[in-house]
Formats: sequence, structure tokens, C-alpha cells
Amino acid sequence: MTRDPAEVSGSHRQAARERAFRLLAITVAALFLAFACVGGVFVWYDHSARLVAHTHEVRNGIADVLQALTDVESAQRGYVLTGDRSFVEQVEDGRRRAEAELDAVDILTADNPQQQVRIITLRTHMDRRLAVVDETVARRRSGDAVTAIRTIRRGEGVAAMAAVRRIVTELEAEEAQLLAQRARQAMVIRGALIVLLAGFALVLTFLFVKAQRELSLDREVEADTVEQLRALLADRLLLLDEVNHRVKNSLQQIASVVRLQSRSVSDGAAREALEKTLDRIMAVGRVHEQLYKSGGQVGAFDAGHYAEALARDLVDSLGREDVQLTTEVGAHVLDLKQAVPLALILNELVTNALKYGCPTDRPCRIHVSFGTDGEDYRLSVSDDGVGLPKGFTPRSKKSLGMRAVEALARQLGGRLVVEQPEAGAAFAVIFPRNQ
Repeated sequence: MTRDPAEVSGSHRQAARERAFRLLAITVAALFLAFACVGGVFVWYDHSARLVAHTHEVRNGIADVLQALTDVESAQRGYVLTGDRSFVEQVEDGRRRAEAELDAVDILTADNPQQQVRIITLRTHMDRRLAVVDETVARRRSGDAVTAIRTIRRGEGVAAMAAVRRIVTELEAEEAQLLAQRARQAMVIRGALIVLLAGFALVLTFLFVKAQRELSLDREVEADTVEQLRALLADRLLLLDEVNHRVKNSLQQIASVVRLQSRSVSDGAAREALEKTLDRIMAVGRVHEQLYKSGGQVGAFDAGHYAEALARDLVDSLGREDVQLTTEVGAHVLDLKQAVPLALILNELVTNALKYGCPTDRPCRIHVSFGTDGEDYRLSVSDDGVGLPKGFTPRSKKSLGMRAVEALARQLGGRLVVEQPEAGAAFAVIFPRNQ
């Protein structure tokens, strides 16, 4: 079985939307994963960079300790040789700096047990070296320069300083090794980050190209769908117009048969009944004629235009020049299901006004109006003829036409109103707009 083009187009659009949603979900997931990976690598790289900076700080601290002790030695010799007390202040300043720097290095290497052992040993040798310095300064301060020089020549301070330099060298070597390892690690992480960012850029480029392609496909599908729907709509409008045209022609054929039958009937009542039936058929036929001439308004019925045209046709069909028709109608488009009941009601009311309300011995005026009345539509037909019998109601009269008008008004969800003007008769059918 051939599938409906609208159904095929809808399935294509649905497939395009599903692809777009899948692409969106993949893009969001890829972005989330990429940001998570980049964030993790950044944290890793930051930690590695902080370790490298930490190693540099340790090495600088070790160098500062050695420099402070060297300054202490120089100030000690200057004081022994010259006796200038400013060198004593330099000795104290160097001591404070050496102790402070060593404490700082001790804290920085707290996570390295091997370095902690070396720091303890370094502190021992540094204390021994400072003790020799204190002894030398004390002897020189007492005025015994010779003894102070002998203290220096004993070599205890030199040996302690040599031990300090050896420990400092070991500390430096250990930190240099750590620095190399951490620098390599930072370089590897930096390379991984660059690769990750490049991969992330490639993924985004791929997704962007894919999205552009999906959008292009979606636009192509949409264009094809619009074209197919436009063609389908044109075909169905043509088919609907053809159906309405054929219905109108069929009703005209039926009307021709009824007209021939009425001419061959001798009984007046039967002939009148056939003529009323003929009018009703022609009223319905005019509905379908307006529909296929509506210019593509599917299922739309211009009640105002129809009311005026039908009323003039009915007046002209009687050939009475003394009947004046006035209309007051607006362009109100109704649903197709309201068209036939409204057409039959209008036909009955205008026909009754012409045949029963307008005497042949004097001029008459018939007024047809159609418009809105609050939330309702209102169709009214009035004349200034002989008027209605006293106490008239649609049900009291044995007229099939008036009973049909009441039934058709109920079909529209409305009601028939019989008005009592000063002259003539007036009927109105009121029905809701949203019926």
C-alpha cells in the first residue's frame, strides 16, 4: 500500500530531529567529559608546578644557610685580625640568618625522611662550627688575640665547616634529582595538556561540521517536505473543488428532473411541493458552487455573500418587479457544516416572504440581514406585506417549511424567533458562532 506523502515527509522530519537530538546529546557529553579531563590535567599540572617551585625553594634555602655560615666565618676572621666590634655584629647577624634558613629548610623537607636525616646532621655540624666561632670571638674580646688565633688553627672549625659543606652538597644533589624528576613530570603533563586541548579542538570541529551537515540535511528535508505538502495540498484542493463542482452539477441534474416532473403534474398542491423541493435543491447547489469558487478556502463558507446572492436569485426567479429587495450583510465565514442548514433556512424564509407575505396587488419590500448579535450570529428576513395571522406560531401552522426551519435552527444549535413588526412579518434565526 502506498504511503501518504505527508506521512513520509513527517517520518523524514522526525528522523532528522532524532539525529539532531542525538548529536546534541553527544556534544553535551563530549563537552562535559572534555572539561572534566582538562580540569583534572590542570589540577595535576598545578600540583607538579608547585612541587618544582618547592624544590627551588629548598635549594635556595640550603644555599642561604651555607652563605650565612660563610659570612660568619669571614666576620670571625675580620674580628680576630682587627678587633673591630662591627664584625661581632656581623657574626651575630650571620648566626641568626643561618639558624632561620635552616629551620625553614627543615620545614620544607618535612615530607622527605632522607633529607630530614641530613638536616639533623647539618644542624649538628653547624652548631659545632658556631661553637668554635663563639669561642674564638670570646678570646679575642678578652684581649687575647694569640689564643684566638690558636683556636682557629686547631682546625675544629675548619673540619666542622667541611662537614657542613659535604652535607649541603648531599642536600643539593638530592634536591637536584628531585627537581629533574619533577621538571620531567611537569613537561609530560604539559604535553598531555596540549594533546588533550588539540584533541578537544578536533572533537569540537568534528561536531561542528557534523552539526552543519545535519542542519543542511534538515533544511533539505524541510524543503522537500514543504514542496510535497504544497503539491499534496494543491492536489487535494483540486480534488475538493472537483467534488463540489460535481455535486453542484448533480444537484442541477436532479433539479432539472424535478422541474420536468412539476410541469407534467396537473395537481396544484403537488406542483407547489415539487417547486419548493426544486428551490431547496438549488439552494444547496449554490452552496457547493460557492465552495468551489472560494479560491482555496477549504471548508469555508461566506454566509453574507451567499445570503445576498440567494435572496436576489429567488426574487428574480418570480419575475416580480414590484418587489424591492434590500440586504444588510457582512462577510462572515462559517464552517462548512453550517452552510447547508443555513442555506435551507434562508431559502424557506425568503420563499415564504415572496409567496405569502407579498400580495400581487401592491408593491412590497423584503429585507434580508446577516451579522453578529453579541456572541451569536443572526439571520433575519422581514417584509412589509400582509403580516401573520393573529396568534401565529411555527408549530400551529401545518407548513412543512416552517417546521423544517425550526429543525434546521436546532441543528445549528440556535433557535427560530418570530417577531411582530408593525407591518408585515419578520423571522430571525439566532445561533452561536462557535457551533
